[in-house]
Amino acid sequence: MAQVVAHQAEFSARGANIVTVSFDTPYWSHAWLQETQSPFPFLVDREHIAYRAYGLEVSRRRSWSLATLWYYAKAKAQKRPTFGKRGNPHQLGGDFIISPAGILRLAHPSQEPTDRPPLEQLLTALG
Repeated sequence: MAQVVAHQAEFSARGANIVTVSFDTPYWSHAWLQETQSPFPFLVDREHIAYRAYGLEVSRRRSWSLATLWYYAKAKAQKRPTFGKRGNPHQLGGDFIISPAGILRLAHPSQEPTDRPPLEQLLTALG
């Protein structure tokens, strides 16, 4: 999310409305929102309707991949916040771009927690 926040003006210039969707309990969703100070509208899909519709997964093995462990090691060494364990740590997220007409322009279900599409891919999908 940090890269999206840092380039929020570029997304806005392309007419994008960014929304964060959480699939966790209201308690953990609120904790995440307070800790990250996300500037985007925030929705909670407690029934996992969108989660299933977009093919997102829960994976213990992929949640603790070498890439994820390396991310946390670097964050700790750089004294960056990692926001600890919140809710279900095995639930994988994703990034999606949907046009105003409801057309799915980009689908990127994460293969592990640090798997996010590059900024250029997101901006290209917006047109």
